[in-house]
Amino acid sequence: MKPFAALLILTASLLVTGCDSEPLLHPISGQITLDGKPYERLIVYVRPVDEEVNQYNLGVGETDATGKLFLRSTAGEGLATGKYRVSFSCIVSGKGETIGSSDEKADDDRRLITKDIVPPAYGDGGESTLEFEVVSGSDNRIEFDIPAKQS
Repeated sequence: MKPFAALLILTASLLVTGCDSEPLLHPISGQITLDGKPYERLIVYVRPVDEEVNQYNLGVGETDATGKLFLRSTAGEGLATGKYRVSFSCIVSGKGETIGSSDEKADDDRRLITKDIVPPAYGDGGESTLEFEVVSGSDNRIEFDIPAKQS
């Protein structure tokens, strides 16, 4: 009976202390505007500044019509603590309508002429220098107003 009791105590202590194998994800919300205006389907990408990319710290989000944003990682809703670099993409059609990842019609004529209205300095090509930090126990709200690309 003593080995069973020792095993039970060991199991209970592991459950209480945890294994620290998976980092806690923190919800990230925010407001993103382009030249002061919200755009539906403005895509936001985040990647760690000083860490290797993993499922807990590689994130993406898409704004709604009011510019409201919720970020998610591959592991779920939110990101692990750490410093992140953020970049953006906002694809518009020749008619000025935003086109996002949730569009279903591949043959839609809106896709014939498209352009990204985010300048390269803020785009997903790795040039962005905008950063934010996810802190445990914090609100973790991000707000950015980025300039639109000049035509």
